[in-house]
Amino acid sequence: MYNLKQIPCAWYTRINSYLIGLGFTKSEVDANLYHILIVGKFCIIVLYVDDLILTYDGQLINSCKEDLAREFEMKDMGLMHYFLGLEVWKGGGELFVSQGKYGTKIL
Repeated sequence: MYNLKQIPCAWYTRINSYLIGLGFTKSEVDANLYHILIVGKFCIIVLYVDDLILTYDGQLINSCKEDLAREFEMKDMGLMHYFLGLEVWKGGGELFVSQGKYGTKIL
């Protein structure tokens, strides 16, 4: 338990180095957002503690997931539906984000 405060820093340093090594660029505005341009389309990764949100328009998302899985133990949770109080769903080629559950809870 001696170094527990250093564990998140070590994790962040490791994944940061790995993503930069793959060619991702770290956002200057949000230190937890990484992006890379692949075949004219962006692949975006957002980190939150030990969770990753990965988005890409195309089939190369599978390649990115495979690269990450070779380096890190991970579980693919499929499409995101709820994350940090945000409800997320797709329909008709659009993406919808809502905080309806959160709003109802605080009311």
